[in-house]
Amino acid sequence: MAEKWAELVFDVIQVLGIPVTAATESTIRGAIDEAVLNRPAKCLHVVTLNPEYIMAARKDPEFAYAIRRAGLITADGIGVKLAARLNQTSSLKIDRMTGVDLLNYLTALSATSDAPLFLLGAGSGVAEDAVRALQAAQPGARIAGWWSEGSADPAADAAALERIRASGAKTLAVAYGGRGQTTWIERNLDALTAADIRVAVGVGGAFDFVSGRVPRAPHWMQRLGIEWLYRLMKEPWRWRRQLVLPVFAVLVIKARIADFFGR
Repeated sequence: MAEKWAELVFDVIQVLGIPVTAATESTIRGAIDEAVLNRPAKCLHVVTLNPEYIMAARKDPEFAYAIRRAGLITADGIGVKLAARLNQTSSLKIDRMTGVDLLNYLTALSATSDAPLFLLGAGSGVAEDAVRALQAAQPGARIAGWWSEGSADPAADAAALERIRASGAKTLAVAYGGRGQTTWIERNLDALTAADIRVAVGVGGAFDFVSGRVPRAPHWMQRLGIEWLYRLMKEPWRWRRQLVLPVFAVLVIKARIADFFGR
């Protein structure tokens, strides 16, 4: 299955009825570069998809619709990457690209291209701390502005959009949680396009990570794709949320078996 955004065509793999873009890291970066450098007819919406999003979207039609409408849906989490590989019948390659990866890439682009970045969401003061960390890590980064006081509620849209327009930003990172940021971007896509926002990415907890408020897993755990285990050890109260992971795995395997015997 293929979907088109601007002049680019992406293969899409279905994972429990939710699509993920079959793309390498270089392809994802190339699509973002294309949108930043050549103003698109529509702002490129990038979703960073993890198993929690998929499980939630299966019960939430509005969330599922917003994901499906996105121009790029990256595999954020080893579970989505493995499930996509298991479900495909071709040799399509899919790389993992997280919200932190994309936030860092947009920051790097702001330093090398005419693409200032705006940070929206997260808790009070978190975006400001993230800006300091990003600028320290990438000298020359152009952060157009940030706003943490808003919310994903439609009543707050006008205030957020006004700040984004006034900032002169060309790219946007939104941290309102999975459902909130995805539906916020989808709902405001036309307004973002009119404000010359060329790429809008839902980055989840990326502001918390880059600001240092929430420590990231060691690199070896990141490489193995078990950051979820590290975070669970640091924040044991998250155990209820992590229960979706084994359920997700079982459903993916059952779907693959059903598909195999249904051929």
